Amino acid sequence: MAGLPIWAFLGFERWPSWAVEHQELTLTILLANPPHPKSYFIMLKLLLIPILFSLPSFASGQAPNFFVEGSRWVYQTSESWEPGQPFGHDWVEQNIIHGDTLIGGVLYHKVYSTIHATTTVYQPYPEPPLNLYDEYSFGPTFIRHDPVQNKVYYLPSIDSTERLIYDFNLKVGDTLPMQSIIFPIGVVDSIENVALFGASVKKFYTSQDQDGSVYQENYILEGMGGSNGLTFYQPVFLSVSGSVYSTNLVCFQSGDSIYSPLNGDCPFLEYVSTTHAVSEEVSVVVAPNPTQGVFTVLVGETLRNATFIATDCFGRKLQSILLTEQNTSGQLPSEGVYFWRIEKEGRVIRAGKLICE
Repeated sequence: MAGLPIWAFLGFERWPSWAVEHQELTLTILLANPPHPKSYFIMLKLLLIPILFSLPSFASGQAPNFFVEGSRWVYQTSESWEPGQPFGHDWVEQNIIHGDTLIGGVLYHKVYSTIHATTTVYQPYPEPPLNLYDEYSFGPTFIRHDPVQNKVYYLPSIDSTERLIYDFNLKVGDTLPMQSIIFPIGVVDSIENVALFGASVKKFYTSQDQDGSVYQENYILEGMGGSNGLTFYQPVFLSVSGSVYSTNLVCFQSGDSIYSPLNGDCPFLEYVSTTHAVSEEVSVVVAPNPTQGVFTVLVGETLRNATFIATDCFGRKLQSILLTEQNTSGQLPSEGVYFWRIEKEGRVIRAGKLICE
């Protein structure tokens, strides 16, 4: 029967025109006047006809979903600079889905993140800028795509509260689930249909300046996520001052397919083990990261009496802690991205990024 058309499989020589054109009336008459038992097979055919017709529409209406095992997102974040600014921060961040787990009876994908960060110290003239490099990984955090609602939810930790990060049903003028901590309220400015890995998806532009050169860089792709961060929204902007951060999508990979709006390349960042050895002089651990506010600074013996400094994304100093012990606690005031550095004897020893969720 594998080669039979559906109507032949059901026992018809061709589609009965009366069944196609008058399904509702035919079924009403049959149900009101039950036929002889031998005719129940005909009734079954009539019931199957609309179901079989509807199956292709159900299949074609399935929303795209690339939040699957092995998918990864790579982003580049840069800090704007202005004269007199003492530090600059840039980093590449990779988020990759690996494994899943049940939390409260709900299935989540596990997301592991790796950061390659560069901190630039602008020294007094004529000294050249000093670059400090750091690599670290954290996770898992948790993410899930709801195919019925066509939405994506994010869970920073097992004991945290789930939050909506993407709604692929938004219309023009709707407010985005994630907002920038710097810019005005983000909304959907326009929508167009584009192709992604052979699927037709909606592209939501989130910039409100269609004439601006950054308009094409701020968007969300249905089933994939945002160009300005996976679990945060940090849009590209026309720089007007220093110490403001913007994030660009470098690439997205799902299976063997790669979407790369910049140059076609999609670098892979190896996961950095927490046991990765560093020299005693620069041995620093700031954990947990991400944190829900409270964190601990662990330093080697040679960094006792150094100073731990935490700043916000504007470069404003929030904390300055003298590390008289090898184990010192601190606390961040609210959710956001923060930066820390360790200074001793007038020079920066280590620096990094700290996320508060």
